[in-house]
Amino acid sequence: MTAAPARFLTALEHQPIPITAEGAGGSLTPAEAESLAQIGELRRGFCELGHRKLKLAQYCGVVSLGGRVLEVLPKTQGGNETAEQCRGVLLRLLKLTDRFPQFQHLPAGQHLRRAPLLEAFISAFFDSVSSVLRGGLLRQYQEHEEDLQIVRGRIVVGRQMGVHANRPDLVACAFDELTADNVWNRVLKKAIRVTRPWIRSVELNRRWVELLGVLDEVNDGHLAPLEVARLNFDRRAERYRTAIDWAGWILALLTPALRAGRNEAPALLFDMNKLFESAVANTLRRQAGRDPGLQVLTQNSTHSLATVAAAGREGPSFALRPDLVLQRGSEVVAIADTKWKLLELDREGRQVPSEADMYQMNAYATAFRCSELALIYPRHDGITAAVDTEFRLPPVNVNGTSATVRVLGVDVDDDRLPLRMGDSSGLVGRLLLRHSS
Repeated sequence: MTAAPARFLTALEHQPIPITAEGAGGSLTPAEAESLAQIGELRRGFCELGHRKLKLAQYCGVVSLGGRVLEVLPKTQGGNETAEQCRGVLLRLLKLTDRFPQFQHLPAGQHLRRAPLLEAFISAFFDSVSSVLRGGLLRQYQEHEEDLQIVRGRIVVGRQMGVHANRPDLVACAFDELTADNVWNRVLKKAIRVTRPWIRSVELNRRWVELLGVLDEVNDGHLAPLEVARLNFDRRAERYRTAIDWAGWILALLTPALRAGRNEAPALLFDMNKLFESAVANTLRRQAGRDPGLQVLTQNSTHSLATVAAAGREGPSFALRPDLVLQRGSEVVAIADTKWKLLELDREGRQVPSEADMYQMNAYATAFRCSELALIYPRHDGITAAVDTEFRLPPVNVNGTSATVRVLGVDVDDDRLPLRMGDSSGLVGRLLLRHSS
């Protein structure tokens, strides 16, 4: 008898996953591979379908495969890392981005990284629901009809004269009742309910029972797809926004019937290049806040590489967009690009960026007239013996000032994202080093 595929499938970014008829042993079934390929068409850079294998790319997160879930984890040590380490890195970067406030208190280095990634996201969802409940359930007046022995509200004349014509002891009443059984709470309860088959943690099971108990008066049995898709946040419902965002994703992932025909892939995926950039940017901003006048800008597009020279059509051409621009007043004092890739050493023990990355640095130095630049990478165990590496570019101004490109590495296994590699004499290095102290 062929063993059934595991309910959770774990893979690393850029890893090829074999495709087999049964989908056992860490492989995909042909149907699952085709489903992932369709997601890849909507989200370029997620995967590439090949002959009997599917190669993942730069996205990490979780993807629904119907009866099971694929978790894609970041590769941080060239393939020698454990799944626990990889989950910890992804959760840590999510915390550092501030994009998901509900991740801020998660102990990424503790119990959550030992469970499938989906459980960490379910835990974050439960946290957001608990936050809502601390402020009390949202209640709304809804018209309710009931046959009573005394008048409440108004009499439903048609029903009273028809059904109750021979029942003088009953009065058909219609009245407004303040209830928690509204669409906001139905969405939350439904999302909580559908997570049950995917929870293995005793603690999450306890919280699941607890949350459903608080929502006991809410009836989620008739939740329609359009109710989820058309939710509008008024002033009273604004505090529900984070929890509803999570609930919408949970329902889309685990309850396909409630996707309301939307085109979003049933997945929660993160571009690791953008996630790493955002985490580094926020780390630098926290330190720059101690330096009056220093700003950290992301994806600054104020400069271009060239100007169109055609008569009457002058204008900027070949826009430049550095990941990070450090600016004091109107002066650009440093520029940095983040690179989510594992840097290797040359024979002299130096960290050597790609030619394309260095050409990009040269373009930044020239266009921004900036003499301090940095390339920031995740540090890994394979480069612990690296020597500090910096490169000097041609002069960027008439005074003959040369630009310096420093290669820096930050520790993604540390919640502070501290500098662990490279010369800290430049501004970017000093800020990262200051954060680690």
